[in-house]
Amino acid sequence: MPGKIAPVQSLPVPGRPAAGPAAGPAAGPVAGPAAGPDAGPQARSATGRYTYRAKAPTAQRSPNEDHAKLVHALGVHRQLISHATSAIRTLTAARNEMMAQAVEDGLTPAMIAAVTGENLRAVRTIALAYDDLHVSGIRRSTQLAALKAKSQELEAAGKHRQQITERREALIVVALRNGVCDELELASLTGLTPDHIRRSTRSLARSA
Repeated sequence: MPGKIAPVQSLPVPGRPAAGPAAGPAAGPVAGPAAGPDAGPQARSATGRYTYRAKAPTAQRSPNEDHAKLVHALGVHRQLISHATSAIRTLTAARNEMMAQAVEDGLTPAMIAAVTGENLRAVRTIALAYDDLHVSGIRRSTQLAALKAKSQELEAAGKHRQQITERREALIVVALRNGVCDELELASLTGLTPDHIRRSTRSLARSA
């Protein structure tokens, strides 16, 4: 009886990797839902349970705090207006003396009125108020340039005071609208008359 033939084993071919078990699809980590920012006070923890985060309480000012801040602001504006008014008085006195000196030096009231913005009657009245001046010998062009510069300073100071006054009026309206201060207290804080405060009250009522 012929002997059994042993199975022929395949020899590896040079340059070709040996065949191994078929590789299945790679089993990578399963992607879960993307963790986004918390949508609210309810957030999911690492254990899968929901935790609740309390919102920080909103700070609210008390009426006493509002009153104190308003009193401080009105006091600051009162001082600013006082300083601005003092500066205007100083500039006006210097400008008026320069106008009177210019008249004494032979400049016409019309020329002075043109550079200062004052009317002729005001220029003559101011010149008559200074009766102890003497001819200075300063050139006319120099005097006119100085008068123009001083008048511009005076105009700027007036605008500055007007801006402060408007801010003070806005504070008065806020105080009346919110009931932080009454008319008498506002009159005391601002140095204004109660009638002025009442006019602000009426303007507030018309704008409501």
